[in-house]
This record gives sequence, C-alpha cells and structure tokens, in this order.
Amino acid sequence: MRDDAEMRSLAQTLGSAALGVGIGVGVLVAGFYVSNLALARSTTTAVASTTTTPSATATSSFGPAAATATSTIAPSAPTAPPTKTPAPSPTADPLVVTAYSGQGIRLAALGMPVGYTLTSPIAGTVTVIVYQFVDGEVRSGANLTDRASFPYVLIRSADREIKLRPGALDKDVQLLVKDGDTVAAGAPVFKIIGSGPSSWATFYDKGVTAQVLASVTTRPQGTEVDPVPVFRR
Repeated sequence: MRDDAEMRSLAQTLGSAALGVGIGVGVLVAGFYVSNLALARSTTTAVASTTTTPSATATSSFGPAAATATSTIAPSAPTAPPTKTPAPSPTADPLVVTAYSGQGIRLAALGMPVGYTLTSPIAGTVTVIVYQFVDGEVRSGANLTDRASFPYVLIRSADREIKLRPGALDKDVQLLVKDGDTVAAGAPVFKIIGSGPSSWATFYDKGVTAQVLASVTTRPQGTEVDPVPVFRR
C-alpha cells in the first residue's frame, strides 16, 4: 500500500513538473512569435518610409525648377527716347509791306489790322504835323472842327528821316508820341484804331487802302531811299 501511495505521489510530482515545463515552453514560444511579429511590422514601416522618400525628394526637385521657370523675366523692349517738345514759334507780325509810288515819291504801303501798334524802325526825335483837306488843298494849322485831321509823324536821326502818313486822327489812329519826343528803335509810335486808309487817299489817291504810307530820306542830303526794306523785318 505504501509503495502505491509513493508511486502516486511521484507521478503527481512528475506531472506537475511536466505541466510547468510545458507552460514555460508555451510562454517562450508565444514571446518569440510576438517578437517576430513586431519586427515584421517595423520592417514593413521602414520599407514604406524608404519607398516614399524618393517621391518626396522628386517632388522637391521639381519645385525649384518650376519656380525658376516662373520667375524668368523676359527682356524688356528698348525704351523709346523722350519726345522733344518743339519750341513755340514766334507769332508772325501781321504787318504787310508793299511798294507804292505817287507824287513822284517812292513809298511803302503798310497794311495792318485794327489794334496794331506801329513801332519806330530807328531812334530819333519826333515831329508831329497835323493837316486838313480844305477847299481842295492840303493845309496845316487850319484846326477846322468839321474836317478830319490827319497827322504826319516824322522821326529824324542823324542820318535818316522817316515820314509816316496814317489815317484820320482819333478816328483811325491814336498817337502814342507827341511833338518833340525822343524815341528808341522799336518804341511804339501810334496805334491803329479804325479801318480808314492813310491820309494819302484823301489828299491824292482815293484808290489807296493801306492804313499808312511811309517814305525814307537821308540826312542832311534829303536823298530818297527805298522805304520797303526799312519796314520789312
């Protein structure tokens, strides 16, 4: 009986030992399997990461190229030189000068618009003589109130005398000088205020339409000079 009890006790002991060994082996096998599974997942992640890296690199490599192409600046067209503003042309003098002769004198017929101011071609001393046409004669000093008065304006320098014969005083011409004045070349002499012709039209030739007739002589000789060049400027 004792031997059977010992045998059962030994068998139980061996069984328990075998069970413990089996459990330990199972734990080891399970641990190995889990370890291999984690390693496999880690490897797969690494491979995936390695696979996607060239793609990202490739994308980055295309980025600068595209940016370079976009930022390329086309050569600008040559800039045209600035346009020069033309200088203003001087206003043309409306004075019209033509040759005329009458009473044996060479004259310059001066045509000009109303409002025009005639200036002296020379520097000199002014003499003003006023004439009226009375009973078919040209008279100075008559001072008739019912007749038009016509001034003759003489400008004398050391070597020349210019005689200007405008239209009716205070009707067609306004004097800007008086007898005895000294004027410089280019100084205003009188202003045209009406469209009436020179006194010559009343005194000698009704066909005259110019506002002024002018003559030029030398001093002291009194030699006649062509007046047209004196007034053409």
